[in-house]
Amino acid sequence: MDKQLADEIVGMLPQGRTCFNYYPERYAWLLLRHVVGEGASVAALKQSPFAALLQKPRVKAWLAQLGGKRIGVADVVAADGDPQPLCFTLSLGHWDGQQTTRGATNLVLQLNFDRGHDRRYRELLQPTRDDDSPFVYGCHPVNESGRNTLAWARLDVDLDAGEVLIEEIQNDWLREAAYFERRPEAMYGIAGGTEQVRTYLSWLLARYRAVWAEAMLAATVWFVREELGLRRLFYHSPASNVRLKGISPDRAPPRSLYTDLPRQFCFRPSSEVPRFLAGKRSKIARNAPLYALQLEKVAA
Repeated sequence: MDKQLADEIVGMLPQGRTCFNYYPERYAWLLLRHVVGEGASVAALKQSPFAALLQKPRVKAWLAQLGGKRIGVADVVAADGDPQPLCFTLSLGHWDGQQTTRGATNLVLQLNFDRGHDRRYRELLQPTRDDDSPFVYGCHPVNESGRNTLAWARLDVDLDAGEVLIEEIQNDWLREAAYFERRPEAMYGIAGGTEQVRTYLSWLLARYRAVWAEAMLAATVWFVREELGLRRLFYHSPASNVRLKGISPDRAPPRSLYTDLPRQFCFRPSSEVPRFLAGKRSKIARNAPLYALQLEKVAA
């Protein structure tokens, strides 16, 4: 996407002040909110691409209590809640580096830690320099003011076509934490001792490792639909991720991020491509299909 457009979109979001609360499987409520519209029958939802959402434990229990044959957005909003969500914040940046499908700028949506994490990080590890965290690669597109970044999504946005390609979802912090969990003595840039390191890492990984990817994709879908007002999303498959971005197969990211995760959110393999990749349509359809998601109201 054009860098000027990315800069304009960055200016839309109050930096570091947009809250995004998340708890496990909240994405099901966020997706249902967009597909039930003023009202949809349960039977229609079961026949739609979003049928799997109805089998999520919270949703299934809620439907059993609801007892009705139709649900509306107000029903979904009322059911969406948890007494102890993770209170993340969102911020925006841009990426002009490698591994972009078009060799152009990407918009970056950053999912930043909740306040409780950053407080515990400072108290236990006592970082000696804010600009040299042992959990951050300096060249990666993390938030540079305010809270630390848990994960980010890179996006190629076409406002005219109403389409977004999710280029990647990535996390440095937890990957480095898993490394230091095996080698706590290797951690640098902190004043905290080895036992404090172990205490922090054990708490961190138990709290965020299982939920970070779905929280990041949920935030991305929310941002694309609520802030950008777009309904059509594409997501790389393992094949398209490697072939269209020129990634060496031995350096490809975890397959689960490009298989299990999009399917969890009801993305489906598609022969369609974003308009800005129309020139590569035959190559993509034949060798490297994408996933697609259309956030439209299901037929009532």
